[in-house]
Amino acid sequence: MKKFSTLLTLMVVALVLVAFAGCDLAMDGAVDRGLDVTSRKAGAGAPVEFTATVNMYQDHESVVDRHVGNSNHYKTEEETLYSSITVDGMGDFGGVIKSDWDLLDGKHVVMNNVTNYNLDPYTTELSGSNHSSIMILDDSGDVVLELDANGVIEGSLFGAEIAMNWVSKNSDVKARGKVAGTFVWLLIDYSNGNVIQTLPNGTFTLTGTYNRSK
Repeated sequence: MKKFSTLLTLMVVALVLVAFAGCDLAMDGAVDRGLDVTSRKAGAGAPVEFTATVNMYQDHESVVDRHVGNSNHYKTEEETLYSSITVDGMGDFGGVIKSDWDLLDGKHVVMNNVTNYNLDPYTTELSGSNHSSIMILDDSGDVVLELDANGVIEGSLFGAEIAMNWVSKNSDVKARGKVAGTFVWLLIDYSNGNVIQTLPNGTFTLTGTYNRSK
């Protein structure tokens, strides 16, 4: 009987040891799998936030407006803005993008707009929707990034706020964000109170995230 009790005790101990060993192996496997998942996530890379600013100027000759009916409703079917432009008799205007994203920093911008808006000729109040195709070009004129933007414009000819959402049209760069800026057509000469027309221009801020898929 004593021998049987001793044998039973040894079997129980052996079973406990096997159970612990199995548990350790299972935990090791779980840890290994967890590390693998973490590594894959880290390798994929999280979206990177960025900002960019640029001054844009309207090319007068590019604007094609259509008056809709007898109201104050208009459609700009074609309009081009540039970050760097030369105007006859007025000189050179603009510069390059300033950004913490190297793909944009130091590049030029060409922005094509299609706008559906209302304009009060007496108060100069302006409001409507705006669609933009924004092309980022390097010094050689090659397009490095193209954005598709949609939003609204609200204000007056003395200063209209533009607010749009945009997404990248490039297949190899995943990016999206917002465009915000103020565009002006008219100024007040505070020395005499007269209204003067200026070269239509605005300062735009581009914010968002990017993540290269390659």
